[in-house]
Amino acid sequence: MWREGYVSGGKTRFFVRALGSPSFGLDEGETPTEDLILLLHGWPQDSSSWRLVAPRLVEAGYRVACPDLKGFGRSDAPRKGYDPETLGDEIAQLIRNLHARRAIVVGHDWGGAVALATAFRHPGRVRALATASSPFRQIDLLAAWHIPLLNLPIVPEIAFRVAGRPLTRGVIRYAAVDDDVFPREVMDGYAAAVRAAPKGWLAYYRTLSRRALLDLAIRRVRHRTSFLSAPEGPHRLRVPTTVIWGEEDPATPFHLASQVARDLDATLIGIPGVGHFVHEEAPDAVATAILDLARWVERAERERARSQHHHHGHEQAV
Repeated sequence: MWREGYVSGGKTRFFVRALGSPSFGLDEGETPTEDLILLLHGWPQDSSSWRLVAPRLVEAGYRVACPDLKGFGRSDAPRKGYDPETLGDEIAQLIRNLHARRAIVVGHDWGGAVALATAFRHPGRVRALATASSPFRQIDLLAAWHIPLLNLPIVPEIAFRVAGRPLTRGVIRYAAVDDDVFPREVMDGYAAAVRAAPKGWLAYYRTLSRRALLDLAIRRVRHRTSFLSAPEGPHRLRVPTTVIWGEEDPATPFHLASQVARDLDATLIGIPGVGHFVHEEAPDAVATAILDLARWVERAERERARSQHHHHGHEQAV
């Protein structure tokens, strides 16, 4: 049974949907756990977008928390604080306030960017990471033509306040291969989430996308200018990482996926016949990918613990 409530992450109050027991925390005196999977949605959705994936994770023995991202739905939507550093700090604090030592963090679209910011800044809070249809250092503006439009002043705020529902439906129809998985009540919920505070979620485009475009421009200049060239290689995370991508994604095309996986030193899982909203179009495949990552981490942790125990016992014998 889903539980709903507010949990703070720094100065931001997040609206959280939780599944599994315990939900928002533990009884006083209990030890924080490591069985939490934190699911971060993208645009133009809210935390309910994980409604098909979360039950599968709970059946496997995990507890799941799905917050509305800052600026979306019922979470706070301040005017500032959408830089990667602040977003990562807030999610790390949210994990702590959900009474978890560490969490497996999964992010779709903008949620993937927030998950990455958290993992880079707070690897001690992130047990493992999965991103879904989420570019990293790679943007195809021919496909993601909405990014420049959403960087315009004033016009997007007015448009989504006046025509939030048809615009939301249009975006999802463009980016999904199978839009039959979005019934009217789901679409209405997403429209309400993006209409609530457009200035909030637009800040992701006006902060994170501009930084990404600047980084892309700098890398292209370096590539063409030998004396400015930077060493190639993965932008290494200190946590195990999986990249999930719909192979028919028209908004963030699949040709970006291999480079993202290389940059993150991650495992790539392509899902055929699926568009941008992989967790709703192919929930079984996405849940399986998350659980495979979780089980790999658990095996690695057990092996590391056995190795440390054996090494400690050998030292005592000596």
